[in-house]
Amino acid sequence: MNETLEYLFFTQTIADRFIAALHAHDLHFEREIESVQGAIVLKIAEGVDDDLWDTLDDLYDELSEADQVLVEAGIDDTDSKSTAGIYLQLAGGHQTIAQVDPDVMSRMLTVITTEELNTFVDTIVRSVEMPDDSPICKR
Repeated sequence: MNETLEYLFFTQTIADRFIAALHAHDLHFEREIESVQGAIVLKIAEGVDDDLWDTLDDLYDELSEADQVLVEAGIDDTDSKSTAGIYLQLAGGHQTIAQVDPDVMSRMLTVITTEELNTFVDTIVRSVEMPDDSPICKR
């Protein structure tokens, strides 16, 4: 596929609803699993009628909300398991994800914001990549 539009889903159940709509409109698509998050990516070639794109975009918006609700609630769908991860931005532009216990992550996020967690994790990553053995009070 040269020019494509990508639709991202985190649960198979919700992705299947979008796939059903693609089949109903006889649209060809490619399905991939995103390597970092394990998300389902559906790729559709551009060049489809504008009205159909509007319909698909409206459906995607609706399904994305349902997908997010399932993810945030930690509800397992029949084809997925509950997982959680923290993105780690490494030196040199590399990125990886550290898998963490979803229950621990949920408990942490009840007392701190996602931004606070990200700042905390970034501090740890920087400290591991660039160790500083000087006393903390001297930094």
